[in-house]
Amino acid sequence: MTDLVGVVVTGSNNSFLVETPDGALRRCAIKGKILRGLEGYYNSLAPGDRVRLEPDAFRPDQGSITGMEARRNLFWRWNEKGKSVQAIAANLDLVACVASVRLPPFRPRFVDRVAVTAELENLPLLIVLNKSDLGMDPETEARTEDYRRIGYEVLVCSARDGRGVEELRSRIRGRTTAFVGQSGAGKSSLLNALEPGLDERVGEVSEKYERGRHTTTRSVMVTLGDGETRVVDTPGFRRLAIRGIPRDSLVACFPEMRPLAEACGYGLACGHLDEPGCRVRGGVEEGRVHPDRYESYLRVRAELDQTVEYAKKPGKPRRVYLDDDE
Repeated sequence: MTDLVGVVVTGSNNSFLVETPDGALRRCAIKGKILRGLEGYYNSLAPGDRVRLEPDAFRPDQGSITGMEARRNLFWRWNEKGKSVQAIAANLDLVACVASVRLPPFRPRFVDRVAVTAELENLPLLIVLNKSDLGMDPETEARTEDYRRIGYEVLVCSARDGRGVEELRSRIRGRTTAFVGQSGAGKSSLLNALEPGLDERVGEVSEKYERGRHTTTRSVMVTLGDGETRVVDTPGFRRLAIRGIPRDSLVACFPEMRPLAEACGYGLACGHLDEPGCRVRGGVEEGRVHPDRYESYLRVRAELDQTVEYAKKPGKPRRVYLDDDE
């Protein structure tokens, strides 16, 4: 029987829901112990992964995953419990970081971490500020303008009164987008504003995977009613740990700091911490780098300084780091 190429919708361990070209969902297990090239990951596959599967000759709703197509990109986080890279969503066109202007308050440090992860994978980032109907304080407005200044796209929305929803729908149309946010930011209500009942569909897919038990602990990919727009609904993150990158490459993940670092007299040896005459620190003093963005850089770099051992990540050098309690 000829292998099919499908797209992972959700799953964990060795059980995945895979959508085949005819739109059917098949429950599949990986044939063999592990897919080649994914050793060292916390999970084998993520929503959006394109996989080759062998249909079950006797059970049409099941099959076996025999291989994975090369990923274009991957949105990931460091799983602190498993001490390894956890794949969140693969083969994306866009990452939408959903944040709340109030209740809970706007948390720019989380946005900065999402931005760093997107930069690492060369993924476009859309910052979606939800709950605009509650009003935006001057500090949040200032940070929003600074994100725009350094080149990030920002969309102000309200799932309650509909502000910005049409613009968001247009922005993601025909694309595969991961919606990432902290708990309480209103991601589910925003998805339902885009397409009524979408949250219920996410739950239905989860229940199908869990065989009757609703779950919000893993990412799920759904296709919108237009048949061409895909959204990966991710669980709310408390924090987004970043590990596995050389610390000297971190500054390149901050667009406003990148040209300053390139002009720094210390070159790659500069940590942009307390070196006299550092151009990045000078950029903070001159207003070219927002102090809070610089603080985000310092906090992530402090994590990367906690290197304890090296490990291998396919195609890239990777380090394993100690956890912290930030």
